[in-house]
Amino acid sequence: MADMASLYEQHKDLSEHKQVQAGISPAGDMGHVHTSFVKTIAQLVKDGKVNVFVPATFYKEGEYEKLSESARSQADLAMINMADQLRHVVDYFLSEKTPDASPQLEQMIEQLWQMKERFETKHGTILKF
Repeated sequence: MADMASLYEQHKDLSEHKQVQAGISPAGDMGHVHTSFVKTIAQLVKDGKVNVFVPATFYKEGEYEKLSESARSQADLAMINMADQLRHVVDYFLSEKTPDASPQLEQMIEQLWQMKERFETKHGTILKF
């Protein structure tokens, strides 16, 4: 593996345009399931049914209240990370500066699904998405 100093030296004269180009996310196909899921959560956010800054809005009506106090505490803690990942996914998808389908977005969705799966294994299917 090349050391960082040699990499810096190799790219020290990179133009600003090339630096900007290096940071652009490439478009790419995503599976139908990924596309459908991201469109669903984006629509929930647009409709105001889910607020990525208010994790309590992620739950189906009345489901959170059915959890024990201990389970609610665990769910609240898990929602901090899930809310952050959900925000990243929705922001990426809705941004006009990023493609609607890309390998990066697909990976972010996969991470969100893993979080959701772990959550639902413990607490049941109580999320809106």
